[in-house]
Amino acid sequence: MITMTEIARITGVSQPTVSRVLNGNRSVNPEVARRVLECARENNFQPNVIARSLNGSRTCLLAVIVPELTNPFFAEVVQAVAEEAEKQGYNILTFSSEHRLAKERRYLEIIQQYRVDGLLLAPTTEKGVPEIEPFRRLDIPWILITNRTDDVNCVYISHREAGRMVADHLMETGAKRFVFVGSAEDSKFRGFQERLWEAGVDPEGSVKQLREQTREQTMETLLAFLKERPEKTGIFAYNDVEALTVMNTLLRERIQVPDEAALVGFDDTFISGRILPGLTSVRQPVREMAEAAVQYIVGQLKKDADPKPFRRVMGAELIIRGSTVKG
Repeated sequence: MITMTEIARITGVSQPTVSRVLNGNRSVNPEVARRVLECARENNFQPNVIARSLNGSRTCLLAVIVPELTNPFFAEVVQAVAEEAEKQGYNILTFSSEHRLAKERRYLEIIQQYRVDGLLLAPTTEKGVPEIEPFRRLDIPWILITNRTDDVNCVYISHREAGRMVADHLMETGAKRFVFVGSAEDSKFRGFQERLWEAGVDPEGSVKQLREQTREQTMETLLAFLKERPEKTGIFAYNDVEALTVMNTLLRERIQVPDEAALVGFDDTFISGRILPGLTSVRQPVREMAEAAVQYIVGQLKKDADPKPFRRVMGAELIIRGSTVKG
């Protein structure tokens, strides 16, 4: 791979002139610039982005940290971010924290070492002050995408409102008992629970939150709850992957979906519409969130964006399929 020094030797111009041309400086003589660019193309010149960053130039790299790439939702987020970043002249580095705080902190060190220009963080749950503090110390623009934390730039949907929407739908299906499969700290659960209580559902015997140490234990507890009383049960899983685990458990135990148990997922990943029965799920506007988040970062880098805190709340949509309503 050719270097700038070699391009200078071949074209007969100084190395600083080659550097100015390859960094887009238009003050160079057009004929000289043409020779340099032609030589760079013919010899497949690749800029050393790390060296450029050390000289104060931008790397044109954005980092994206997601909790997992095995979940189709986060794969979709990364793809949408990559497409919008490319439109803006940037490439992305993708990191999966695997839900581990220590790994997330390690990635922050790597991001700083690579001198990326901006960061997009897609957490699965709201982060508290202790978890978010290391990000506040970054000297690059960064933003949360798909979720929120107080006093942090973010693009998200209201998980609490989504939970309320799911509660309304499950009550409309005729469900009398309700289960949330996920963490009690999840805003989706808080909104779900609030709406059910407002509607007069018994908070003690008819609303249950499940999150055991393993999926197998969670499914065992779910089945025990379903077998306690014969009423139709509405089940809300915190994401589509978990909802599919619930669906398999229900079908294996010959519990009729949606007649005996109505099931709703979250994220509306591509698999939701490719199973039978189709999975009712909350759809997040992934592409719109990605575009807004990348444009915010790029705007900050160009210094033409409002420096005030940026918080964009977008609307969610409930996509109704056969897991809650017969077609």
